[in-house]
Amino acid sequence: MPVQHTFKPKHLALAIALTVCCVESSVAQQAEEPVVTAAEGTKTRKRLPKKVAPALPDAAIEQPEPFVDLFEIPDFIGPMEHTRPAINEPREDAITRLPVVEAAKAVVEFDDAFYEFLEFPEPETGETEIAELDEDSFDEFQNAYTTQISFISQALENVDGVSLQLGEADDLLVINNGARWEGRLDGGAGKNGLLLNASEGGEIGATANFAGLRVARGKWQLHDEFQGSAEVQAGASLMNNGSIEGDAYVDESAVYGGNGKVSNLYVQGALVANTEIGSPIVKGNLEFTETATYSYGVTADQFSTPVLVEGTATLANASVQVFAAPGDYANSATHPILFAGKIEGEFGRVSTNLAFLTPTLSYTDTAVALTYKRNDLALERLAESASGQALARSVDTPMTATLNTAVQALVSSTRASAPIAIEQLAGSSNANLAKATLSSLTPVSKSMLSAMHQLNTRSGTTHGSASSPRQAAGAADTGRVWVQALGHGGKVDHDADSALKHATQGLVIGADWRLDEQWHVGLIGGKSQTKLDARQYDGDLDSWHLGAYAVRQDGPMALRLGATYASHAGSSKRRVAFNDFSDRLKGAYDVNTQQAFAELGFNLGRNNVTLEPFAGLGFQRYQRDSYSEKGGDAALRVFGQTRANLSSTFGVRVAKTSFLDNGMRLTPRLSTGWKHTFGEIENDTRQQLVKGGKRFDIAGAALDRNSLSVDAGLDLGLSANHTLGVGVTGEMGTDSRTHGVVGQWRMAF
Repeated sequence: MPVQHTFKPKHLALAIALTVCCVESSVAQQAEEPVVTAAEGTKTRKRLPKKVAPALPDAAIEQPEPFVDLFEIPDFIGPMEHTRPAINEPREDAITRLPVVEAAKAVVEFDDAFYEFLEFPEPETGETEIAELDEDSFDEFQNAYTTQISFISQALENVDGVSLQLGEADDLLVINNGARWEGRLDGGAGKNGLLLNASEGGEIGATANFAGLRVARGKWQLHDEFQGSAEVQAGASLMNNGSIEGDAYVDESAVYGGNGKVSNLYVQGALVANTEIGSPIVKGNLEFTETATYSYGVTADQFSTPVLVEGTATLANASVQVFAAPGDYANSATHPILFAGKIEGEFGRVSTNLAFLTPTLSYTDTAVALTYKRNDLALERLAESASGQALARSVDTPMTATLNTAVQALVSSTRASAPIAIEQLAGSSNANLAKATLSSLTPVSKSMLSAMHQLNTRSGTTHGSASSPRQAAGAADTGRVWVQALGHGGKVDHDADSALKHATQGLVIGADWRLDEQWHVGLIGGKSQTKLDARQYDGDLDSWHLGAYAVRQDGPMALRLGATYASHAGSSKRRVAFNDFSDRLKGAYDVNTQQAFAELGFNLGRNNVTLEPFAGLGFQRYQRDSYSEKGGDAALRVFGQTRANLSSTFGVRVAKTSFLDNGMRLTPRLSTGWKHTFGEIENDTRQQLVKGGKRFDIAGAALDRNSLSVDAGLDLGLSANHTLGVGVTGEMGTDSRTHGVVGQWRMAF
């Protein structure tokens, strides 16, 4: 006869459930805390339709007690020691411990540029969603009280091809920093797992009898066969260049790549394919989630091998990031990036590191293909100087990009390389040629003035020889010759890309003679060579100089006049190299310059001391012919340039002559002056690409409106007819600085 229960069925079921929970709780309390904890609790294998859970107060959410993170405790347990539950009875040693030796650290190379380019979406805020999850078998295994945990934190010796042999228990082998092995890691009998916890990463060598692999930290490479499944956790990466017999799971913010095979691949993080590490091969299905990113590396002449999926590829609106190496993509053809037996869905947002090209994707039932199109971003938007913007505007036309390979390469630049490419094509250093050439003339005019300063009156006027030091020949001498060696250098600044350094060496020879008691006249001739140097630019300037001067001395008053003409033959070499484009350009041009000056000085000194305030006017003219560079498509036609300026100089000159016991004369001297330039000081040069493009102006460093010059020297009169001198000069302006050294020999007759 059936037994009649007085309880309702739902009450009976509740009682049975409470009884079972109490029994399980009692058993769990007898075991120790798990040694290794999962980073996220249970692992999502597949996302089922989500249900929105009602909001719960904080007090209603039971918080588990925190586990001890043993990975952060250095040398917690040495290699091969197991953590055993207290309730287990001791058993015979089932693990063969091998001698520990130092092993060479495995070299692991990753393409860091890909990791920097990867972007993972920020988690959305708002209503909390709770998804139904499948339990993670690896979490269950590592937290089971029957699992015995071993730590490896140092090098293992390779004995007959085996570095580690575990026993018959269920083992979890944890690889920490410092672990190295060359032989096989054998899990032995039981259910075994391998957890890679070394932040330094490394290589995964031969393994056997492991059912699961978890990459918790670091960048790892697999070159052999792994028999189980694999999981890559957030912040870690796995490059599979071998094979994974089971499935692979890639968490959010984790990276998976390589040219190896895998059974099925589930990606929430990043899947990387490029020409260096290859592309994954999936024997089963590939499933992306919406948080996933497919990072595809490409070069202009070599696309990466597409990801191959033998089953179904589920795209699920995942992002695509196209990482393009430098090259010319203007004429690149459509290329597939993914092949599959069947494709479901489409990718979502597509981005690239290229500045002026936008990638687009096209789909078939079995393939996804990539092409590039010119976007609407103007080239000048990425230029960093006014000259660069001018060049960008002059070539930003479809026709120019079609005709000129240099412009094609510019259009294919990344946001990082585009500013560099624009500045190189602009040839901004050409705008500073005028100022550098005029600066190279400074030591020649100073040589002429120096020779005039050393003349004194030969007559018996009021101030005669008693009022100023005798620095040249005696009163009876009627002429002299002099030779002056020049060393002069400086820098013309405008910006970091167009700053031009110049260094001049030369020799000036002069001769002068007396016309009467007040006038001296002279001639000079000279040869100099100037080296020009800027970023990816160097040049030479060969110069010939011819000049004349005259001095009138009336007591303490001195009038000095001079003029020079110089002919310059210039040559330039310029290198343009960006992306995969490279061009070496040469140019040759002719320049002529003219200078004239007048200076008035009044000597306030007495006896052997000179104190002379002075004022001067100067004129400079520069004229350069047009020329065209020879080379490739980056060659420029540089149009002619002419400019002329007046200047004024005010200063003071001091000298003192001392007579030595041996009859020689020693004269230290110092001169300083302030120079002001009148008129237009801006320095622009007009150019145009020889092949295509429009004319554009580039801006160089302006002439200095105001500058300060200093001249210091020492003259030694060896005899009445022979004098040696040495001096240093310097001039400082707003956009330039020059300095020089002068050596002089004079002979009176």
